[in-house]
Amino acid sequence: MTDEKNQNKSITILGAGPSGLTAAINLAKNGFRVKVYEKNQDCGMRFRGDFQGFENWSSTTDILKELKSINIECDFWYKPISQAEFYDYKRNSRIVSFEKPGLYLVRRGSFPGSLDFSLKNQAIKNGVEIIFNKRISENESDIIAGGPRRVDGIVRGIVFQTKTNRIPTIILDDNLAPKSFAYLLTGEGFGCLGTGLTKNFILADKLLDKTIEAFESILDIDISNPKRFTGYGNFFIKDKYVENGRIYVGESAGLQDYLLAFGLRQAITSGYLASKSIIFKEDYDKLIKQRFASQLKTSMSNRLLFSIAGNKGYSKFLQKGKKIKDPLKRMNRQCNASAIKYLFYPFAKLIFHK
Repeated sequence: MTDEKNQNKSITILGAGPSGLTAAINLAKNGFRVKVYEKNQDCGMRFRGDFQGFENWSSTTDILKELKSINIECDFWYKPISQAEFYDYKRNSRIVSFEKPGLYLVRRGSFPGSLDFSLKNQAIKNGVEIIFNKRISENESDIIAGGPRRVDGIVRGIVFQTKTNRIPTIILDDNLAPKSFAYLLTGEGFGCLGTGLTKNFILADKLLDKTIEAFESILDIDISNPKRFTGYGNFFIKDKYVENGRIYVGESAGLQDYLLAFGLRQAITSGYLASKSIIFKEDYDKLIKQRFASQLKTSMSNRLLFSIAGNKGYSKFLQKGKKIKDPLKRMNRQCNASAIKYLFYPFAKLIFHK
């Protein structure tokens, strides 16, 4: 139900991504007049059908349940992932199984079934006005949801049609994805294969070619009509998430895991918290820091430890992983604060903030 006392209050949002549209949906449901300005001609234009994921390990609450609790309908295509196969640089493999989904794959783009298409329609249904092909400045906005502010890492990959349908496959090999990982995802006749880089972006195409060859050497993959894409992400930790009365959400606020580069859960949650801070006149800075501060710092420590490990370290990690009874619970511990991560954080901050 809408709140009649808010009907004459207007909110302007820069950016029609997941964080901006989540904020818009919740504000509109509470009676605010909401305008969202998007520089592109539609939502999701940055993407070409790429797979992304709602991770399900940073919280003990299932993400689908959490989305419904913040007024987001799960009417987009998604694929629950309860198994994944990992390869090291010697191509030794290990399959990891979860008792509940560790990840929900979604597709990004401007077509029916994508996350972006769904959120756009939900926003419009709730009375949000979305103005496409229109740029506005941050000074004209109440909520900043404009996406990455710089490039800290990229994924160079291909999207393709395929008859292959297998569990997600990840290769940990610095020769393919230096200090990152290469991956293969499939579903619904569609595939996405990519390699991650945190520097030397000029090598992206060369490393992608090597990554495709590596996957084809270990798996029987059907690849038809491949199209190359580049995804990019931005991570940083802000001192303040409200500046001059403007609220920063999603990647505009640096809210992304620095190790695995997952950011959808953070984006949508921050959009909801932005709306909550406006509706109930709460401190957005406090809300964000309570929810994400320790996780952001931990992810920076995790990134440092991962970058030190190298190929031999990745192999040892996979070998030790065989003894882990509950991988999802271990991942939850890894991405949340601990004494050792607290000790590593000042060094990680010094290195990565350069």
